[in-house]
Amino acid sequence: MRVATQTRIRGAGRVRAAALAVLAIACLVTACRREDQAPPEPKVPAGSAGEILSRAIDAAGGWQRWLSVRDVTFVSTFVLYDPAGRVTNETIGVHRSPLHTTPRARFESLGLPEPVTIGFDGAETWMLRGGQAVDGGDRLLLARFNMVSDLFWFSMPFNLAEIPATITDLGDEETHEGRWHRLKAVLDDGAPEAPGDWHVLYIDTRTGLIDHIFAHVTAEFLEHRLWVGKWLEYRDWNGLRKERRRQFFPADPEGRIAGPLIAERLVEDVRFNESLSDELFRKPASAKRGQPA
Repeated sequence: MRVATQTRIRGAGRVRAAALAVLAIACLVTACRREDQAPPEPKVPAGSAGEILSRAIDAAGGWQRWLSVRDVTFVSTFVLYDPAGRVTNETIGVHRSPLHTTPRARFESLGLPEPVTIGFDGAETWMLRGGQAVDGGDRLLLARFNMVSDLFWFSMPFNLAEIPATITDLGDEETHEGRWHRLKAVLDDGAPEAPGDWHVLYIDTRTGLIDHIFAHVTAEFLEHRLWVGKWLEYRDWNGLRKERRRQFFPADPEGRIAGPLIAERLVEDVRFNESLSDELFRKPASAKRGQPA
């Protein structure tokens, strides 16, 4: 009887161990899903702020369509202007990013004699020119800012229902240009990297789409921190309505444009669910060693 009892106990122990192992694996899978996927329902605040944000999400294509999009690829054209309106720099390339997770991005230039590839793996930024590792210095700061900003702006308004943020209704505003609902989003601790720490969205009361954004930009290399971005030329990309053109102007503390056009971003040829591999965003060993790729 004693031997039989010990056998049963040992057998029960093996069953419990196997059950715990299965449970641990299930927990790990669940944790990965929570980290890498958007929540099944949008996290919107209570009251009028949540109603306005929900309407903006619906106008841009709806939460379920956004959930079905795992990654994005688009052609990005970035143009800088001097105070007289002359083009001082133009950069064209292909931007790739996964969605619903820690910001990562890859940019591959178009039209340069020596192709440039820039990547951000969620922690580090790296650059290759003509297959050679480049110590980008300050240029990498700008590149990282541009890639993270591109992803953040493209993901609006959906990302405000995914990331930790305090969202409040600032009331409506009307001018000769239009009438807008105003939502202020202040990023909370634990929010992913973004171009600024707070953003005021001006949402068209007729269409529910973002008309322009007033933001406090935190990039250290910018002397001016307050900016207005205009969201222009909306297009339907496979069920998601996104702006084709963004224009950025310096702003005053009241959110009014306070200077000439400084930068412009064009987003074209948008493609979803290209099954981007994690390897695309990892810093290549050649970039770490400073040797040819």
